[in-house]
Amino acid sequence: MDSVSTILSPSAKSRSADLSELSVEERIVHFYEEAGQDYEHWSPGLNMHLGFYRWGMNPFDREAMLEQLNHEIAKRLQLPSVTGTFLIDLGCGMGAVSRTVAKCYPNAKIKGVTLAPSQVRIASERNKISGLEKQIEILEADYVDLPFRSGAADGVWAVESACYASGSGKEDLVAEMSRVLKAGRRFVVADCFVRDPERRFNPLIGRLYNAACRNWAVLEMAALEDFVAALKKNGFRDIEVEDVSWQAAPSLAHAPLAVMTFLLKKMWVGERIKQQSLNNLKASLLALILGMNRSKISYCLISGTRD
Repeated sequence: MDSVSTILSPSAKSRSADLSELSVEERIVHFYEEAGQDYEHWSPGLNMHLGFYRWGMNPFDREAMLEQLNHEIAKRLQLPSVTGTFLIDLGCGMGAVSRTVAKCYPNAKIKGVTLAPSQVRIASERNKISGLEKQIEILEADYVDLPFRSGAADGVWAVESACYASGSGKEDLVAEMSRVLKAGRRFVVADCFVRDPERRFNPLIGRLYNAACRNWAVLEMAALEDFVAALKKNGFRDIEVEDVSWQAAPSLAHAPLAVMTFLLKKMWVGERIKQQSLNNLKASLLALILGMNRSKISYCLISGTRD
């Protein structure tokens, strides 16, 4: 077997030097085009997020916890079981959350949007395998400039994708959620949030935070207070912030083993690791350390209703 150093792609390393010349959207696409399919090692169902542990679950069954988060999203949408419900998955990845929500609400039509062409292809293939291709459509589009009319949606969600929007309050995403949602309908966001942004990270945690953001092609995580303020400004009410860090922790604890087995698998077959794949592995380990800094970073489920 080769060593780790010999399986890193030199061409990927040279391309990484050019990333500073890319726009934010291009960096996101570059990251997911190279590293997106690695998530199959994390989740056979192509879940690209952390899980949700409920008492009585097996903490060693990562896939069950990942799927449980999808069910938590579906539950918080509080949708009536009526025909013609229209839902939007904002930053849908490879469609795992959409597939779970579709099974929870079989009368709903879902549009998933992503910037990455490979995700459109893979998600569409998985939807077809799952028999959901008539219920879910995946589009290559920007979630801050959606191709839908105002007030079209009965529900929207963003699972670990809101972090890619702009600014500490992610107001470009929030404003677009407000535009496309019908009055009285609900949104759900699951993501990592920075608490008390006025108080700086200590130097070590600050470096780790910046490295995690850089490796995931994120400019900055949302600040919880700013995000909630943006929601209120854009016409949302009954906003509920649930700190579910402890429920997410059992799945996050899987990260070191998942990284190790991914590397061993690549070494065994002699396959070179692309730079963005390596970045993803680094960020996953950094997230485990950052998650221990509970006074500054929380994993939250945030939901609310459009006025």
